[in-house]
Amino acid sequence: MYRLRIESCLLFAVVLLVGCGERNTPTAPSARPLAATAALVDRPYTWTLTCTGDGMLYASWHWTQNGAWITSSYMDCWSESQLSNAGVRPANANGFTATVGQHTHTWTFDPAGPFTATLSGNATSRGRGGWNPKEVATLNVDS
Repeated sequence: MYRLRIESCLLFAVVLLVGCGERNTPTAPSARPLAATAALVDRPYTWTLTCTGDGMLYASWHWTQNGAWITSSYMDCWSESQLSNAGVRPANANGFTATVGQHTHTWTFDPAGPFTATLSGNATSRGRGGWNPKEVATLNVDS
């Protein structure tokens, strides 16, 4: 009986050592390969600047990357008018800053996704004889 007890203890010790020993094979499932990331490309955008009033207003907009200007566009707006055009949004742009008259706003966005912005502003200038022309404008950008 003594021999049986020693054999059982030795067998238990071997099982314990094997179970607690370091293993080289991973115990977690292997990671799946990441899905392919969509490549960033330049995107087209359209803009419209609609103005009303009897003066002049200055508008500007800038595509930015981490707050630094990449490209810039400028436009003067006079009286009753609507100006529009198209451009290219740089692939690495993740922000947009616009100024319309006396109003400025900054947006951030995902470069891989769409972007839309609207900003309204106004400007009043000093005219002669107490005439103070005022202009109001709205900039719409869609990319």
